[in-house]
Amino acid sequence: MNKTLIKLATGLYLLCLLLISSCEEAAIPIEKDNTPVTIDTVSFPVIKTTSYQIPPVLGNVEHLYFGEKDGFKYLYNLIRFDSTDVSNIYSFDYYNDSLIVADSLKLSMRLALDSIDQNAEFQLRYFPDGGDSVFNETSTNYLNFNRNTASSVIATASMKVDSVDSVNTIVTLNFMMDTSIINVIKDTSNINFNQSFLVELKTGISSEFKFHSSEKVNGDPPELIAYFRQFLSDSVVQDSSYHTYSSIQDVSVIEPPVITSLDSSYLAISLAKGLRSLIMVDMEGWELPRKGIISSAELIYISSDSDTLTGYSVTSYPLKIEGDYSQFKSFETDPYMVDVNFNSSSSVIENILKINYRKISTEFGRGKMTNYGFKIQPDNNNDPFKTVLFHDLSSIDSYPVMRVI
Repeated sequence: MNKTLIKLATGLYLLCLLLISSCEEAAIPIEKDNTPVTIDTVSFPVIKTTSYQIPPVLGNVEHLYFGEKDGFKYLYNLIRFDSTDVSNIYSFDYYNDSLIVADSLKLSMRLALDSIDQNAEFQLRYFPDGGDSVFNETSTNYLNFNRNTASSVIATASMKVDSVDSVNTIVTLNFMMDTSIINVIKDTSNINFNQSFLVELKTGISSEFKFHSSEKVNGDPPELIAYFRQFLSDSVVQDSSYHTYSSIQDVSVIEPPVITSLDSSYLAISLAKGLRSLIMVDMEGWELPRKGIISSAELIYISSDSDTLTGYSVTSYPLKIEGDYSQFKSFETDPYMVDVNFNSSSSVIENILKINYRKISTEFGRGKMTNYGFKIQPDNNNDPFKTVLFHDLSSIDSYPVMRVI
C-alpha cells in the first residue's frame, strides 16, 4: 500500500512540473523587440501665432470693482437678485397681501477690506422699464451696454463699519430704498421683473474699491433685504421682520487701458484687458495608425515673465473656423467659435505651460475633424488684471512646439 501511494505522489509531482513548464513556454515575451506594442514620438511645429482683443467681461470673478487702477477704469457694476428669498419660499408677490406692508428695501454689499481708506460716496439706480434680461454676466461689457437705460439715482450711500468682533471687522455699503421701489418690484403686472440694479461711484475717484461678488467662495455676496410688517387685522401688528434675497448675477463693467507693444507682439492673455491668443500647429498629412492610441499631445508654451510664474491657469479650445494670423486685431465680439467639447486646461509651472490636446489630436489623426488651430485664454480664477505673455514664433529658442506620444 505504501509503495502505491509513493508512486501516485511521484506521478502528481511530475505532472505539475510538466504543466508549469508548458505555461512558461507559452508566456508572452517581454523583450521590447518581441512585444506587439511600439512607442513613437512626433513633434509638430507651430507655424502661425497671433493675439487679439475683445471687450473684457468680469462677470465670473470674485470681486466687484469701483474706481481706477493701473489705467483700468471701473465704470459701474450691475447686480441682479433672485426673485425668491434665501429660504426659497417668499417671492416679491408675497408683499401684495393686504395684511403685509413692505416698508423699505436695503441693498447691501461687503467690502473686501476690513478698513475704510476714504469716505467715498456711491449711488444706486434700477431698471423699472427693463424686462428680465437687463444684462448677462458672461457677455455684458462697456461697449454693448447702455447705462442710460437705468433710472435716475434712487439712493446714495457711503461705506461704514457694520460689525466688529474679536476676529473680523466687516465694512459694508448699504443703500436704503423707500416703498416706491418695492411697489414696482412687487407689481404682478410686470411679468418676470428683473430685480436688477446699477451701482456706481458718485464722483470719479482714482482709488480702487473691491466688494464681494456672488462668485466669491466663503464670501458675502450682495444682498437685497425687504423689511415688512405683518398685521393680524387692519390695526394690530403681529410681527415686523425681513426677507433676504441673494445676488444671482453680477458684473463689473470696466474700460481697459490702451494696448501696449508687448501685448501685441507676444502670445498675450488677460481677462481684464480682453486679450486672447491663437496658435496654429502644422499637422497636415499626419495620420494616426489604425491601432494607435495617443497617450499625450502636449503643446508647450514658455512665459516671457522675468519673475517665476507659477499657478496661473489657462484654458484652451480647438477652433471651429480658420483664424486670421496676419496681425493683432481688436473686435467688439469674439469672432472665433470653438468646440467646447474638447477644452483643455492647465497651470503654468515655473514659467512653462503644457496643455494636453490628446482628445482633439486623436480626432485630427483619424481624419474626423479639421485642424484650424487653438485658442488660449485665462481662467476666471486668476488675478483678472494680470497679463501673461508667452513666447511666439519670433523667439529663437523658446517658441511653442507640440509633441505627441
